[in-house]
Order: sequence, then structure tokens, then C-alpha cells
Amino acid sequence: MKSKLLNAVKASWPYLLTLIIGLYLAEILAGSVMALSRYKLTFADHMPTVLKQLVLHPWHYYNLYLGQKNPVLMIVSVAVVLCTIYFVLKRNSKHKAWKTADTETHGSATWGDLKELSDHYFSLNTKDLTTAFNNHTQAAVLKSLVDREKSSKGVD
Repeated sequence: MKSKLLNAVKASWPYLLTLIIGLYLAEILAGSVMALSRYKLTFADHMPTVLKQLVLHPWHYYNLYLGQKNPVLMIVSVAVVLCTIYFVLKRNSKHKAWKTADTETHGSATWGDLKELSDHYFSLNTKDLTTAFNNHTQAAVLKSLVDREKSSKGVD
């Protein structure tokens, strides 16, 4: 029981960390938009102070913006949650695709026996192989290669 819980925590911590960081960034984005709407042209003067407060007190401002039903925070938070869920499901489906059966293979692959290999790969007999070679090879090119070989050996 304890090992299952430990394995679940080990498997889910990257996603939980991603979710927390995403919501933290959503809070900073919502606070920045709120500061921009409040300070307008003097935004650059107030931005360091605003960012400092947002970074140091994320829980306070997240709850504040959530209570105010801030649309930026809500939209970005929902997007972060949906993206995290998507990546969790994608990883789980990819992990299940690599699970093997009792055949010690991956996916649907199986070991072939000698008959399957010979039926599939060695189905050409020598006559078919000669015919295929002659059909795909130009006789003039083949004759010039033979002549060149004979002349390099000094055979006439």
C-alpha cells in the first residue's frame, strides 16, 4: 500500500509542479494586466513594485483575483489545468502503448520462425531472380563493364 502511494507521488510530482508553476505565472500575468489597467502610462514606474508584490505573495493575490472573478486569471488558470491534464493523459497513453504481452516483444511484433521468413523473404527462385535482374539491367552497360574488366586484366 505504501509503495503504491510512493509510486503515485513519484509519477505525479512533475505534473503537480507544472500545475503550480503555471498557476503562479497566471497570477503574475493577471496582476500585470491589472497594474497596466490601473497605472496606464505610468505602468513602467510602478511595475517593479507590482511584480515584487506578485512574486512574494502569490497565494494572497491569486485568491484576491479569483474572488474578484478576474477573467485573465480564470482563463489562463483553466488553460494551465487543461494543458496539464492533456500531458498527463498523453503520457499515460504512450506508456500503455509500450506495454508488452507475454511474447517478450513490444506492441504487436512477434518472433518469426524459419518457415515464415523463407515464405516472406525468399519467395523468388533462381529463374525469377535472373529474369528480374535482366529486366532491370541494361545490356549495353553490363557488356561495357565486362569489357572493362577483361581489358584491365589483359585478357582478350
